[in-house]
Amino acid sequence: MEEHAGTHSSRNRAEFKVSADTLNETDKCQMNFSCLQGVKECFCEVEEGINNKIIFIKPSVSNLCNYRMSFGYSCTCNCPVRKEIYRIYRV
Repeated sequence: MEEHAGTHSSRNRAEFKVSADTLNETDKCQMNFSCLQGVKECFCEVEEGINNKIIFIKPSVSNLCNYRMSFGYSCTCNCPVRKEIYRIYRV
């Protein structure tokens, strides 16, 4: 499996790797995959993950995202990259 990662622009940021297939699935990203570089503004906080398939999030106020979906009083994240980062790294 080929992996892609963001580059370090700061030593305080984590770098994440995801599969090339996951990157190809993520065709609506407006943030240029900055989550792979650990840019905090790109990450919504995960409230709960269910079976590594659904993640409920606390949306970032400054982050308008094509993958965020309202679900009652909560939101879910449908971003393939974000889901894989959560599944592998638990962040």
